Amino acid sequence: MGGLRIAVLGPLRAWRGQRELETGSAQQRAVLAALALRRGRVASSAELVQDVWGAHPPASAPAALRNHVSRLRTALETGSGAPEVLVSRAGGYALKLNDRALDVAEAEWLGAEAEAARARGDLASATRLLGRAEDLWDGAPLTGIPGEYAERHRDRLSEYRLVLTETRLELELHLGRHARAVTELTALADEHPLREGLRALQMVALYRCGRQGEALAAFAAARRLLAEELGVDPGPALTGLHQRILEADPALSAPSSSSSSSSSSSPSPSPSPSPSPSEVASPPAGERTGEQAGSCGQTRPAWPRPAQLPPDTPDFTGREEEVVGVSAALVGGTPGRGTAPVVCMIHGMGGVGKTALAVHAAHAVRDRFPGGQLYADLRGAGREAVDPYDVQELFLRALGVAPGSVPRDRDERTALYRSWLADRRLLLLLDNAADTRQVDVLLPGTSGSAVLVTSRNPLIFLPAAGRTVLEPLSERDARSLLERIVGADRCRREPQATQDLVHACGMLPLAVRIVGTRLAARPRWSLSFVASRLGDPGQRLSELDSGDLAVEHVFRLGYSALDADQARAFRLLAIPEITDVSSAVAAAVLRCEPRAAEAVLDDLAHVGLLEPGDPGRYRYHDLLRLFARHRTLESDDPEVRREALSRTAGFHLSGMAAALRAEWPHSRLPAAAGRQDLPGGPVLPDASHAQQWVINELGAMLAVAGQIIDHPHRPVGAQDTRTLASLLVLLMPYTDLCLPWHVLEGLARKLLDAASRHGESTAGVFCCVVAAIACARTGRHEEARELALRALETPGPPQQLLAHRLVHVMGMVAAVRPGGLEEAITHFRRGQAMSRRIGEFGVAAQCEFGLVRAYLADDRPKEALEAARDALASCLEAESPACAALARRALGEALAALGRQGEAMAEYREALELCEAGGMRTQHAHTLLSCASALTDAGRLEEARPFARQALAALAELGDGAGELRARALLDRT
Repeated sequence: MGGLRIAVLGPLRAWRGQRELETGSAQQRAVLAALALRRGRVASSAELVQDVWGAHPPASAPAALRNHVSRLRTALETGSGAPEVLVSRAGGYALKLNDRALDVAEAEWLGAEAEAARARGDLASATRLLGRAEDLWDGAPLTGIPGEYAERHRDRLSEYRLVLTETRLELELHLGRHARAVTELTALADEHPLREGLRALQMVALYRCGRQGEALAAFAAARRLLAEELGVDPGPALTGLHQRILEADPALSAPSSSSSSSSSSSPSPSPSPSPSPSEVASPPAGERTGEQAGSCGQTRPAWPRPAQLPPDTPDFTGREEEVVGVSAALVGGTPGRGTAPVVCMIHGMGGVGKTALAVHAAHAVRDRFPGGQLYADLRGAGREAVDPYDVQELFLRALGVAPGSVPRDRDERTALYRSWLADRRLLLLLDNAADTRQVDVLLPGTSGSAVLVTSRNPLIFLPAAGRTVLEPLSERDARSLLERIVGADRCRREPQATQDLVHACGMLPLAVRIVGTRLAARPRWSLSFVASRLGDPGQRLSELDSGDLAVEHVFRLGYSALDADQARAFRLLAIPEITDVSSAVAAAVLRCEPRAAEAVLDDLAHVGLLEPGDPGRYRYHDLLRLFARHRTLESDDPEVRREALSRTAGFHLSGMAAALRAEWPHSRLPAAAGRQDLPGGPVLPDASHAQQWVINELGAMLAVAGQIIDHPHRPVGAQDTRTLASLLVLLMPYTDLCLPWHVLEGLARKLLDAASRHGESTAGVFCCVVAAIACARTGRHEEARELALRALETPGPPQQLLAHRLVHVMGMVAAVRPGGLEEAITHFRRGQAMSRRIGEFGVAAQCEFGLVRAYLADDRPKEALEAARDALASCLEAESPACAALARRALGEALAALGRQGEAMAEYREALELCEAGGMRTQHAHTLLSCASALTDAGRLEEARPFARQALAALAELGDGAGELRARALLDRT
């Protein structure tokens, strides 16, 4: 990089060639130091902000960071083109330096060369190399650099220099240079009085200089200090050395001049005739851990134990069960239990808090891993995932392997990596993994260590002992997190705004944190003000942006990794306002086969852009749906977006036609609804499956219809008018499902206007029928009558097809009008005859049910019983279990009115069995109500009460308010 060099082993300085560069203010130098010490690894903006400003940075920190980076580029770069030294990468920055251009790298290289020389027996060269490494220090490392990050590295680098010095002085003694070393050793032992290794070297040097008394005094001083400071005695190595000095052990004598000269002049593979201080005083080999033996036998690490975990989140909130589960799984792999390392997996969508949970759990158990903790961000969410072999090198260097000793060959590097990890108790946190292959390379080869992996991908082939699927916070925990960031008093003053905020954030921890930090930085803003800004879906994602912390950026990382087909599916499937996306709906929207649609949905779930639900069904998080809709506005033409809604409505029409054919096989209504040939239509083998499908999809059908009808910029087209009118009219046979009549009426009236505008008479008749039935069901009978007459007066096939239904509506209207029972009976009989004549036995049964109710209201129970028997016959012709259940209930009501309570209860029980077999919850609840009513009227109150209670619970769950009132009234009577 054009001769760029950086020094951190003292005041931070930079040179290009011989010219020293200006590195700016203390904060600017802190940014440069944080980048330099990462040795080319990318640091995210959030990491750099925390390195420089700590865990609670000011709101201005991200902007200040960008300014510092800009000024550093001015100082470090040589040209005016794209940056080549301080480069931007994946939401962060990296500093590109040549090997050994950083003085720390130079010191490590010299240390590695010294080790190699010592291994060859060339102790003099090893001593010189270590001295050169020590000379790179120019006072305390990172002098004047603020921040906890600098402080941690300052301690680490100071410790490393002391290790180099201690090793050099040990070699000096081995070379017989005790007279020269004794002064330096005495000063160092006094400066670091608790380091027994330095004290041992000092004692040996003093003894060899003929100063036995001073050597024993040095031991006495060390023993006294350890007792006073730590309450312990010197270790066995130092105690053993003291005893040998007392005994004048010949093994402590200085090496002979011949051995010293041979060691200093040429390498020799043979052992020296006189033992070194470490050989004299070291404990038996069996007492050593996996660490390198130090001077005079004290075991010490050749490099500080790695402690790379990011700082824990101070306001970590909730996740109690997950923390306990992950922590227990990590420490479950104690030595002796199996031969494989423990692997734990946390996965979930972007922004859900995977890293925060992993770091929190790792800190909770780090004391169980005496070998240390290693951390790497594998950057798997986007397209620039980290090469795991590069991570192997970083981990090896963190464990003390010199850069020059790391093999280039990947197999050799992996072998060395697993050898270094063997027999150690390490905790590895592999954050943001891309795939199983990336993680496999970094797994230890033996038991003892534990690996915690986070990913948006579930990594199903990873051999994990524990898996945690992380979902958004509960509302309670989301509120608690906001309170901890903003302040509990502030949130309690505005409880509704607090609730609105966490709901606008979709309980996503990242979104809640962004809102909280913005509010914390602006104490004069009210929560309701921010809630109003988040209330606009079109602006919500832009509001969830706080400098380098942005929901949209996190989502974009995953989106950018999709291929073209996946990205298109992600965009288009977010357009319909439906809670769950089934593979069948996806097939219709994407115009592909259901299996292909299922594969795309599964791919999107694997990268955390969809949440898997019941088999074959997926859902968008609210914020991901907004993100996808923003992307479709950028990428797709308006016609493409319109077609996505139209195809969804077409799918619903196809499904409704299939449901009617399954439940009412003889009905001609599906054929009148038009084309139903979209791919992926549901397979509904029987009436119970059909009714359940209608119940499951009803909300989505009406929501999508509303999207098309109420679109602010696009009037309803002719084809959509036909599709939606047909869809609504196909819902009419399901009047027992507690349909939302006000919603249906509103949609039908708007479609009626569109049908008139496009000249679609068939759609117009369908809309009149739906609106008429809705008005009749909601007690607006004159409006229902006018709409029914309007449909009857419209000539053409639709009127002829639906005339019997319209006559049924006229009967419903007349039945509730004072004095209108005879007119109602006339309409119902006429509708019954018309329906039977054209084979519409389901509508015939509905007319006969109307007759039962009219006769009972007119106190004519015998005729009601006859009509109920006709209804049962029609239901058998219609081959509809749902209709048969209604007929059995009608029979029971007629028999109860005749005082034949035993027969009535038998019919009700038949109806209940049919409802249970077909999963018809609404009919089941109303039949329970009929049972309670019959038993109450018969004075059998104890028997009636359980039926009324069951009915009340079921009707409350179904949201049937009128039914609830009846059930409560019966309970009051019992």
